[in-house]
Amino acid sequence: MMRLKQQGFTLVEMIIVIVISGILLSIVSVFIAQPIQGFIDLSRRATLVYSAESALRRMQRDVRRALPNSVRVRVDAGDTALELLHTLEGARYRAMPPPGNPLNRLQFNILDSDFDILGNFSNLPAPFPTMPFDSTTHRIAIYNIGQVDAMGVPVAGSNAYAGPDGLGRNVITPMGRKITYSDSGNEDHVNIDGGFQFRHDSSLNHRVYIVDTPVSYVCENGQLLRYTGYNFTNVTQPVQAADFVGPNTMRNLMADNVDSCTFTYAPGTSQRAGLATLDLTILDAATGEQIRLLHQVHVDNAP
Repeated sequence: MMRLKQQGFTLVEMIIVIVISGILLSIVSVFIAQPIQGFIDLSRRATLVYSAESALRRMQRDVRRALPNSVRVRVDAGDTALELLHTLEGARYRAMPPPGNPLNRLQFNILDSDFDILGNFSNLPAPFPTMPFDSTTHRIAIYNIGQVDAMGVPVAGSNAYAGPDGLGRNVITPMGRKITYSDSGNEDHVNIDGGFQFRHDSSLNHRVYIVDTPVSYVCENGQLLRYTGYNFTNVTQPVQAADFVGPNTMRNLMADNVDSCTFTYAPGTSQRAGLATLDLTILDAATGEQIRLLHQVHVDNAP
């Protein structure tokens, strides 16, 4: 009877194969682990950069849309708060009487309630211009030159943060005053309920701005927060936490895991524009790695 020869691995052969496979895997892992770790590190840093970059770009966009001479920083808290008055629209008011209706120009020596702008508004919400648009949250500002006294308090009649002075003449209408916009063909029309007497004519440019909300960026508790919709009643330095209490205040998270932030602002002069410096550091809590970005924004403050 013929026996079949059995074939297989001996224990020694199996151990040799395992040892050789382990050596090969170790060699291969040296070449694979480093690129994988590099990809993980790159992804983490990209996330940190995106978080800081998106927050700073939003701040940059708001600063560029700020009412001239309304950007300011809080100097009593490590420069961790920046405030501005956000403009929705800008135009040129009619300083000379329009054809057919001489009263539809803006007058500065009386409480004026009606005036035309040259051209048409483009950022007012629907259904404007087919139907008039009313707002009690908008404010009209003209020639905000941002003057403050020796103590840093805004000067009434020269600074939008000061509010109306005793004579009722200032650079910005009061909060809650109804403003109506209507389409008058080639020129849109503005009506201020109850009238308002602006203090300064905007020289040769005749600029008028629609302010829709104050905006504050505040770094607190490891977060960068954006506050809007509040009433700016603090006339000295930018708002404190108590000023954000109100039914219309909105709070939005711009960046998390903020390790530090510094905002500074150098007002413009007749020779140069203003300069806002936004410095933000984001921390990865798991690794301790930091990403620091700095943006500088030129601010045109010609009122």
